[in-house]
Amino acid sequence: MQLIADSGSTKTDWVLINKNKKENSFRTTGINPYFKPGEQIVNELRPVFYKHIKPETIKRLNFYGAGCSSHKKKEAVKGALERIFPVAEIFVGHDMLAAARALLGSKPGIACILGTGSNSCLYDGQKITENLFSLGYMFGDEGSGAHIGKTFIKKHLKKQTPGELQNAFAKKYNISDEEILTNVYQKPNPNKFLASFTHFLRENADNPYVKDILEQCFDEFINEQVSKFTNYKSYSLCCVGSIAYYFKDNLTEILKKHQINSGKIIQSPMDDLIKYHVGQV
Repeated sequence: MQLIADSGSTKTDWVLINKNKKENSFRTTGINPYFKPGEQIVNELRPVFYKHIKPETIKRLNFYGAGCSSHKKKEAVKGALERIFPVAEIFVGHDMLAAARALLGSKPGIACILGTGSNSCLYDGQKITENLFSLGYMFGDEGSGAHIGKTFIKKHLKKQTPGELQNAFAKKYNISDEEILTNVYQKPNPNKFLASFTHFLRENADNPYVKDILEQCFDEFINEQVSKFTNYKSYSLCCVGSIAYYFKDNLTEILKKHQINSGKIIQSPMDDLIKYHVGQV
């Protein structure tokens, strides 16, 4: 049996494959080596696994995670997983590779993640050949939920948004400007807090002002990330993530504006990752 995992900082989705068929799926806490040492990973996961599977029956584990970009971080996660899965052959890769394999399989192209954060790469059908260093929500993550939310909230706090949006926002959230700033500057996970306001933008996606914000943010995503790849206009651009999925029409319009071919856009990589790995068995 083999196990496939797609992990972010807050949650990890696991799928058990037996005889090339999906047998079980479950969710655990996130595994990001930048935030959790190996001992913590083991202590959090070991008791959870025995509720769902027998770790000693797993022969192959393909783990993709946020923060698993450098050799050192990959080895830290692999070491923790080896303590839980004693007989498994374990592969640890970055979540960007998961996106590329899910979106493109064995075909070359540009693979992107547009969720709470953003990332992108040029993929040759087997490996990532070009990938920009991620600067996170403070200095990068263009086109992400955090970036879009931050752009809108900045305009909202400066009273630059139209009156109808100000009123709709106040009715939906009942939150003061001071409370917004407290969440951003004093509480954990400000990127997730900022990204949460994309739900409001989805509800008002037909508003011209909201359309302008989305265009601005997706423009920055193309200019700051995608356009840096070699011959980027000669590839199809594929995306995974909630922002890409729910704002598909806005994103596709911007890609057309930049003369970039739009490819597959999906909300989650797992179903296509299963197809990829079953094909490798």
